[in-house]
Amino acid sequence: MGQKRAVFIAAACALSISMVLGACSKETAADREPAVQEENMKLVFWHYYNDAQKKYLDQLIQEYNDTEGAKRHVTVEAYSQGSIGDLTNKIDLVLNGSTNDVEMANMSLAYRDMVVGVVHNNNEKLVDVGEYLTEDELARYNQAYLEEGYIGDRLYILPLAKSTELLLMNQTRLDEFLEANPQYSVSGMADWDSLEEMAEGYYKWTDDMTPDQEGDGSPFIGLDNLANYFIAMNHAMGSDIYHYDQEGKLVIDLEEEYVKRLFLNYYIPFTKGYYGASGKYRSDDLKQSILAGYIGSSSSVLYFPDEVADANEDMVPIEMGVYKYPVLSGCRETAIQQGAGVVVFNRSGEENRASMDFIRWLTVDRGFELASSMSYMPVSDEPITQEQKDLVESPKVLKGLEAGLEQSNTYQMVYGFDFENSYDVRTELNDCLSIALSQGRQEFLDLVNGGMTPEEAAESMDYDGKAELFYEQVREIFGQ
Repeated sequence: MGQKRAVFIAAACALSISMVLGACSKETAADREPAVQEENMKLVFWHYYNDAQKKYLDQLIQEYNDTEGAKRHVTVEAYSQGSIGDLTNKIDLVLNGSTNDVEMANMSLAYRDMVVGVVHNNNEKLVDVGEYLTEDELARYNQAYLEEGYIGDRLYILPLAKSTELLLMNQTRLDEFLEANPQYSVSGMADWDSLEEMAEGYYKWTDDMTPDQEGDGSPFIGLDNLANYFIAMNHAMGSDIYHYDQEGKLVIDLEEEYVKRLFLNYYIPFTKGYYGASGKYRSDDLKQSILAGYIGSSSSVLYFPDEVADANEDMVPIEMGVYKYPVLSGCRETAIQQGAGVVVFNRSGEENRASMDFIRWLTVDRGFELASSMSYMPVSDEPITQEQKDLVESPKVLKGLEAGLEQSNTYQMVYGFDFENSYDVRTELNDCLSIALSQGRQEFLDLVNGGMTPEEAAESMDYDGKAELFYEQVREIFGQ
């Protein structure tokens, strides 16, 4: 959603010459040293981590307090607020003035949609962290991740740990399919068109395994998050879906052609049984061998099954394959980025500066250790070293990290909705597409069970009409 910054950047160009000259005097990395406090200072950091994630964060913070913090007379205390929802409520209290400075933290984990509305209306309670970072320091971050933190022309959120979406496969099953069907290869999973062809081949291959039961083939892959697919494919085709005008007002930019295309791209093969969904999560479907793979979060590799149920419901070991997010034909390589960042609440200048010193240390100096411990990707722009790879105990996590970082460096990485009630819109979008897929598959099966061939059933499905209906439902979800 980098295009959304264009409106604000254009406005920023109209600033006075004195502002520009002020920016030119910004210190360089070599000029600035972390501040040493004359008196002991306590900084409070809010987050929503629990269990193992909280334990590892606490260990890192203790390391900071014993080393860099001790040098600067700074102690960081971290407090989990329980859940993302609990943290959101706490941040809302702070930003809407319902609490006082004594209760307010110095720093907090935050998602863009938690703070963007307040920034548009009243940005005094959050620190523009870009003012505390030199150009050299900003360059140390992955720029795609950094982009999400800009609201207007100011940087309010620094990335902490990120995930993207990847195609995760039961590699053992995939190898069996490719060996039996040499006309296909793993390169066929790089784009949606060839992926659909492979999925059709997989469906027919599994159908032929039971010649006495026609039409019982297995779906090849499934999407874990339909709303993310909607967002990523819109951006791939060139639509931001919405933007903010110069007054900060939300403007919806739905493109009918794009919405219909992304719908049919997944809907048609789904109705034919080439793609599928059964349980709550696609990883559950893979574990039951309902699917051979799924598109899901790169962080989910930590939970990717080591074994799956075979035809006799016996558990058999498998290997995991990791592939990039499929590309839409003729469009830019695009995938979603997810993960919380860190905001700084505006306290005293000394506290703000000390908070930034800690955040730099946490996100860059120790960013790999923190991110990899949670199966997330570090936000530094620097490549992973062999020493860092050796720190990762799980081969699955390392494989996901490497694939995710490679994708992040070559793809357009976009982020989710950030407007008011965006969570509800995402949920409605996900439910709307999920229901359409389920009903479409059932309609297709009813036609086949009624005596039609699969080809005749496809002709009778009125796919264009279904796409038109979906587009109208999407418009309604966005309030148009």
